[in-house]
Amino acid sequence: KISRINFNARNTTKLINNLNIETIKNSDPKDYITLMSHALRLGALYKAKFFMWLENNNYELIAQNDEILEHFIKEILNIHKKAQDEASESNVDFADNIFYTIFKESGKFSEADCISLSLVLLAFISHKRDLISNEEYLEIRDLLVPYKVMISQCKCKAEDLFEEYKTKASTLEGNTKLLCKLGKGIETAMPSEDIVLEAFKEITYDEKSWEKE
Repeated sequence: KISRINFNARNTTKLINNLNIETIKNSDPKDYITLMSHALRLGALYKAKFFMWLENNNYELIAQNDEILEHFIKEILNIHKKAQDEASESNVDFADNIFYTIFKESGKFSEADCISLSLVLLAFISHKRDLISNEEYLEIRDLLVPYKVMISQCKCKAEDLFEEYKTKASTLEGNTKLLCKLGKGIETAMPSEDIVLEAFKEITYDEKSWEKE
């Protein structure tokens, strides 16, 4: 039995399968924020209706309203299973997985920030590839704001992150998945390097901003 959330990438499935209101309310706020970041990712990538429900019940979720949490637990169980089923049927991952790995391996970001930054990059690149609108990109990005996770201005150099991306991307074969609309992915070619670099610049300080601080 899990008495509280202790969220990390290795125990995601076990944690979600054992979620209940008590475990959520007993948890450290940072772990609850990580859970919500993961939920927003699942909604954005796999079920638009759930994403919109999260948006409409934002304040109740932050306040941890019991009735809202009951519905949340039921939905996230179903969508997490859907994500697992899709992953088992295809060897093509959403592009945010490679971004998540880059942030995680840097050791500079919390689990919640790794999830949120990688999701923002995915949405931005999908927009730049004309797969989703600018409004959809901003909707995904801005719904992360109330949870105070990082979505921009991270203290890394875009060029350094880009070099890490090129190293990891060179080991991958075939296609990736981007968003073609809220809640749905599409298998497509890896994004061009200029778009990826632009995406990293979107979420980082430039060097002049660093010097001013």
